[in-house]
Amino acid sequence: MKKEDVHKIWHLIQVSNRHRQAKSRRFYIISTAVAASIVLFFYIKFHFTEASDNRQDIRVFANNNIPVVETTETQLFVSDNKIISLPEKESAILYDSASIKVTSHEIVQHEISKNEVADFNQLIIPKGKRSFLTLADGTQIWINSGTRLVYPSVFPDDKREIFVDGEIYIDVQPDYNRPFIVQTSDMNVRVLGTEFNVQAYQTDGQKRVVLKSGSVKISSDISKEEIVLQPAEMYEATGTNVIVKPVDINNYISWIEGMYICESERLDYILTRLSRYYGKEITVDKKAAGLKCNGKLDLKESLNDVLTILKYIVPIDFTSEKDIYAITYKP
Repeated sequence: MKKEDVHKIWHLIQVSNRHRQAKSRRFYIISTAVAASIVLFFYIKFHFTEASDNRQDIRVFANNNIPVVETTETQLFVSDNKIISLPEKESAILYDSASIKVTSHEIVQHEISKNEVADFNQLIIPKGKRSFLTLADGTQIWINSGTRLVYPSVFPDDKREIFVDGEIYIDVQPDYNRPFIVQTSDMNVRVLGTEFNVQAYQTDGQKRVVLKSGSVKISSDISKEEIVLQPAEMYEATGTNVIVKPVDINNYISWIEGMYICESERLDYILTRLSRYYGKEITVDKKAAGLKCNGKLDLKESLNDVLTILKYIVPIDFTSEKDIYAITYKP
C-alpha cells in the first residue's frame, strides 16, 4: 500500500471518530438536559403542591397544633417563639398590612411586626374572657368565652379560611374573588360576604349556625348534602339529626352586646353558657336541669345577680363556695 493511501485511510478514521464523539457529546448534553428538566419538573410540582396543601389544610394544622394552655389569660400565639398573654377581661386585636396591634380600653398594649409572625396564628380565649378580632381583609370577629380560633396572618389570593372550636359572631368583608370559609371539627360554612353566628364547641353535642344577613352554604360530616341558609334561619345539628328552622336572630347574637336572651331553653344549657361566660364552675341537679326558661339576662351583671334573676324565672335556688355554684330545684 502506498504511503498516500495510508494517510487517506488514517484521515478517514480520525474524521469518523470525531463524528462519533460529537454525536456522543450531543447525546450526553441532550440526555442531561432532559434529565435535569424532569428533576426540575418534579421538584417544582412537589414543592408547590406541598406548599399549597399546607396553605389549604387549616383543619389539619388546627388538629395537629393544639397548644397546651393552663391559664386564665387570653393567649395569642403568633409564632412558636412568640406568645402574647392578655390578662384583661376583654381585648381587641387588629391585623393590618404591617403589624398586629393588641388593645385594651382603646390603649395599644402590644404591637408585633408581621416579620415575627408565623403563617398561622392561634387565639385562645379562656372561660370568663372575650375578644374582638379584625383580620387583615377587614373581616370582624367577636369571640366568645372558651373559644379557640386559628387563622392565617395573611390570606392567600384564592380564599379566606379560619378554624373555630367554640363560638364566634362574624361580619365577613365581601370579596367575591375569595370566598370565606369557617371550618370546625365537623362542619364547613362557606360565605362570600355576610353576618352570622357559629356555635361549635367540640365538647358540646349540639352545633348551631344562625344567619343574620346574606347566605351561607353548610356541609358537615352529619349531612353530606350542602344546606343553604337564608337570613333569620338556624342550622342545628344534634348527634345525627340536622334541622333548619326560622328563629329570632337577636336571641342568638345578643351575647356580643352583653345580653343573653333565652326562649324556651333548658336550664342546663343556659348554665353551661353562663359557666363559660363567667369562667366559673356551675353544677345543677337533675330535677332543675330540664326546666325551660324564657327571659333576658344582663351579662354585664355579676354571676350572683344573674342567678338571682333566674330564681324569679324558674323554681331554683343556688349556693356558692370557692367559686363553685350549685343549682338545686326548689318546688
